[in-house]
Amino acid sequence: MTPTPRVLFLHANGEDYLSDALLHGLRSVLGDAIVDVPRRDGLYQDLQPDTRAKMYGLGFTLYGLLPEAQVDRTWSMMHAVDGEFDVIIVGDVHRNWDPWVHLRSHLSDLRAHETTVVVIDGGDGPVLYPHGPTWWKRMRPWPLPRAHGRVFMFKRELCPLTARVRYYGLLPGKLGLRLLRRNVEPIAFSIPEEHLATGTEEKTQLLGSHVVDPEVAALVQPEGTGYRFATQEAYFADLRASRFAVTTKKAGWECLRHYEIAAAGCVPCFRDLDRKPEACAPFGLDESNCVAYSSAAELLARLEAIGDEEYAALRAGALAWAGRNTTRERAHELLRVIGKPVPAAVPA
Repeated sequence: MTPTPRVLFLHANGEDYLSDALLHGLRSVLGDAIVDVPRRDGLYQDLQPDTRAKMYGLGFTLYGLLPEAQVDRTWSMMHAVDGEFDVIIVGDVHRNWDPWVHLRSHLSDLRAHETTVVVIDGGDGPVLYPHGPTWWKRMRPWPLPRAHGRVFMFKRELCPLTARVRYYGLLPGKLGLRLLRRNVEPIAFSIPEEHLATGTEEKTQLLGSHVVDPEVAALVQPEGTGYRFATQEAYFADLRASRFAVTTKKAGWECLRHYEIAAAGCVPCFRDLDRKPEACAPFGLDESNCVAYSSAAELLARLEAIGDEEYAALRAGALAWAGRNTTRERAHELLRVIGKPVPAAVPA
């Protein structure tokens, strides 16, 4: 039987969609073999409604889903340095670098124990930890220890600008990115598989009610682009009843909304998708599962021209794309990249 890797997952216990989705997936794959420190309170089923209402995004999609885990969180860092974990993951280094700073001084011991260290930078912007003004001007001690080239590192908004800043403007972006990709892997958001639609839901409206592109909203939704749903159930029901839903680049190209739309069996309409850097998430959205557009007029004309047969293919493609991007699949992907065995089932 394939041994299950024992994983320590370090994080700041605040909403971070990449880190939280990855932890959800790893718990789904590894069961109690993954230890979250501190306890990632928002992910567990005892999440209270008043707490959820105060969370970023109202706690939709990723939160309140995990059953309680019987894990020992005491003296976790000491146990980690002593080699009691096969993998240590720093889940949100862009805002919580203290665990990495501590681990950096113990890398030789961890390598002797054959412990794999993984650092995740899920920040909204393209700048890679610890490069750029945020860390250069404000952080102490300075310089903070870099992770890329020393341990496995994953970056969400990975693009030529990431490399230009990393190499202090001395290398062209594309050349620098090829060099940086030797030490930095791309990574993307994911969605719990329990949110996947069946693909047979009745469609009663053209567009999802939450239109996040101001130009499109000006034509179809005078109320603007703000939140329209107080509950996750109402939000998902609206998407499942919609043929299409609008999504855009926000602070970064990656957005949980892309996955929420596709998982609902709704076709994403993604503004300026053709401008997204190749190495930057999301990955795999194309003409087979998504409608790309560059103006509101272009989008509305395109939607009007889509017949039933083409729509059925787009809808199936979007749902299949979501199925390839569940939290469980993302956890499998990360374990494969770092060379750790992937259990066939959740350990008992």
